[in-house]
Amino acid sequence: MAVSPAQRASYAEDHATKIPFETTPRPLAGPGDPRHVTHALLAAGWTLTSAPGDLRIALAGPDEARHQLVIDPFASGSPWRIQSVDWTWNASFDRMVPAEIIAGFTDGLLHGPRRGDSSPWEHMQKAGWAVERQPDGTGQARSPAPELPISAELRPIFNDSSDHMAWRIVQPDHIGAPIWKMWISGPVPEHLMAGLAEQLVSASPVLRGMYDLDHYSARQNPSPLTPQQAVEAHFTRIDATRAQARSQRRTHLTTRLPAPAAAPASPVHSRTSRP
Repeated sequence: MAVSPAQRASYAEDHATKIPFETTPRPLAGPGDPRHVTHALLAAGWTLTSAPGDLRIALAGPDEARHQLVIDPFASGSPWRIQSVDWTWNASFDRMVPAEIIAGFTDGLLHGPRRGDSSPWEHMQKAGWAVERQPDGTGQARSPAPELPISAELRPIFNDSSDHMAWRIVQPDHIGAPIWKMWISGPVPEHLMAGLAEQLVSASPVLRGMYDLDHYSARQNPSPLTPQQAVEAHFTRIDATRAQARSQRRTHLTTRLPAPAAAPASPVHSRTSRP
């Protein structure tokens, strides 16, 4: 299911009057537009499974519907939920988690592992985070932000078992209460966590509308992009995602097709000499 012309028009209309500003640091930039995530999933062949008019958005992946995403504005906890349908692993994100960081996770569902990709811990270390790893696979990290440092922790869900691990990543405010938090439990594929960590630690700004801020610690500078160019950048990302997904499906289909059968050998007729 692709992004429809009506969905494109709706996005363009919503952003036509928003003057784009480069906003930093990205963990404090606010949620942004969830369509940064959902449009990419739709472009890659995910299907909208929620009922028309339902404020709860539900999407199912094309890979035999092995993955699901739900955005529930009425959820008492985290409105973003992503999971494998057999509950092997699941992830939840609070409303204030920037969509660009969530997309680091969901894009991994679309594109799969990347050759030479780093682990989430390596992304954090390269960005200057203080990382402590333990022999049992657990670990914790802390961002180098002078104010409001983010904490990340991988620990057992149950204290007496290391078989069930969970990531807990928290952005606190000045009194230690979470501005947002993430919880990813179970054996989540490492390339999903690597993509999330890469976006989480990135120092690059994200685009938000002027004064479209949810936290006073965020800073804004004018972007060289016009509103129309910002919209076109979104559609460029979506179209590239669609093209890559189509290429992957063709490659997958080609590798699954049986090899062509060998042509039957032509019969050999013996020639007899005439006397």
